[in-house]
Amino acid sequence: MRPVTLPRKAYDFLVRHWILSAILLTFSAHWFLFLRVWGKDAGFLDDKGDMVGWVNWATLGLFLGSFAFALLKTAADKYNEQAKNNGHFVLERMLSGVNAVTAAKMHRFLGFIHANRGKVNVTVFREITQPKLQIDKLLENIQITLSEISGITRDDIALSIIYRFRPESAWDWLCTINTTHDMDLQTLVTKRGTAFRFLIDKNVPQLFYPDKRTAIAEKAYLPGSRDSTHSNVGSVLCQDISIGNGTKCVHAILCITTFGKQLCEDDDAAAISKIQNIVLQPFQIRLQLELSLLYMKEAMPSKCASCSAS
Repeated sequence: MRPVTLPRKAYDFLVRHWILSAILLTFSAHWFLFLRVWGKDAGFLDDKGDMVGWVNWATLGLFLGSFAFALLKTAADKYNEQAKNNGHFVLERMLSGVNAVTAAKMHRFLGFIHANRGKVNVTVFREITQPKLQIDKLLENIQITLSEISGITRDDIALSIIYRFRPESAWDWLCTINTTHDMDLQTLVTKRGTAFRFLIDKNVPQLFYPDKRTAIAEKAYLPGSRDSTHSNVGSVLCQDISIGNGTKCVHAILCITTFGKQLCEDDDAAAISKIQNIVLQPFQIRLQLELSLLYMKEAMPSKCASCSAS
């Protein structure tokens, strides 16, 4: 977490005590008013109305201090406003991504209805439900969102999902974008030091290393040929997106890797939280919905299929 500095504490204190902030901003004006009205009586001005020696220096100090405080507060206000706008942008980008996938699905449904209206014996569920297509679109929009909020080009963001229906089954690729396979999937999930194996062994919901080099040092990520061309600079994020009520019916892991630039800094707690809770979580829910449909379509017996086979 980024440390809370003394200037930050001071700024937060002044935001809470706005009257004190107003006094500091206008202190030099109050000082000049005091000199004009009571300066001679207080001995701060001579008979000619000029400031005595030490008062000159005190006035200069007060003016510069008040001016510096005004500059710093303006800069801090601008930074806070920019951070607020960035947060709104991230939320808008995430909502736009999710809405784009939903709108595409709705158009596909409407097209199916138009093409099959009035027909009989249409196996609606199996024909209209295309979870793999939806998952492809969701990963694409996750990539777009992360690119826009981090400044990393889409070509340098790789995403993949692996899955299996039963614990004894072999893992398989469900969807990949920009991934390079230096080794086969079964090796990736069994070889110690890979992100997939680390997440599976630790039995944790998420693995997130903003600095991929830390993950490599902790045996949580195995660099590939593409990493070597970027000096292992980047981030790695793996999320368990399995579904099930008590017992998992679909085991699935989402992995996001960047090359050449990190998604955020190690100590930027606000950015880490934004990626985990604002960007990733809504997409995760949609991905799990599509995984549920995938299970129903591919792993559950179909009455219609039995009828057609008989």
